[in-house]
Amino acid sequence: MRIQFIILILITNFAFGQRKVSIDKNVLTYEKSDEYERFDNVDKTRDDFKELTINIENSILKIENSYSGGFIGYDIVFEIDKELTLKETSYHYWTDNIDLENPTDYIVTKAKIILNQNPFKRLSGLRGIYELEIDHLQKNQKVRTETFKGKFKTYSGIKESSPEYIWALNQNQVEKNIRTENGVYLNPDTPPSLKSDTKELIEAIKKIEGSKPSKLIVQAIINENGKIEKETIRFRGEMSEELKNKIADLLTRMTDWNPACVNEIQVKSKIPIIIGIE
Repeated sequence: MRIQFIILILITNFAFGQRKVSIDKNVLTYEKSDEYERFDNVDKTRDDFKELTINIENSILKIENSYSGGFIGYDIVFEIDKELTLKETSYHYWTDNIDLENPTDYIVTKAKIILNQNPFKRLSGLRGIYELEIDHLQKNQKVRTETFKGKFKTYSGIKESSPEYIWALNQNQVEKNIRTENGVYLNPDTPPSLKSDTKELIEAIKKIEGSKPSKLIVQAIINENGKIEKETIRFRGEMSEELKNKIADLLTRMTDWNPACVNEIQVKSKIPIIIGIE
């Protein structure tokens, strides 16, 4: 599934003055599954929504990590000068739902980045890890702080036959047309796509009383008629059963989908759905 909306709800920049970027040739390897979000420039499938871009212009290195998928997306950008000073970090968050009466601002309050080499001497094989602390503010009041951990690596100049390149390629590939014993496709040729407007759905979810996360992560089956089957909905994270049931009811009633297709035949499919409600 790939549903992309390009409404940007904030652009927040944080200037770091003279903070230096650390260099450690033994920085955490990229080719390892861990708690860090991964970004690279190896070939992607249409199901891989994370991207890495690296450019040097006017003696400034720009590293951008991007994600787009579901109902939300973000861009994280680092700007580094030739003296390895972290000049600026920006966090851009977008969603298809904008709360004009109570918008959320995001401020990067802390940033730590470690690279394996000086990128102004050598870009090939550049990798790094970072950790951000991002404050969420509503009406100039902090409502919570989010910690984001990421890592990246450029494979430009690395042989495609190398073990590290093959590892990244395999991580980014998704096997197609896997079907469960119940006839539900996990990665169909043509994934389902949303037809209905999500704004009313998100407003309805926000009105439900109870503690909710800033984004909902849901797994559900969409049938051949483009409807979510309520009994298959599964939520990630802690919420009361009453709250889960109410949100599941809204998802069932208020969303319409173009069903998945395999060989141009409409099929049942199971997909993740990410809904930003902050």
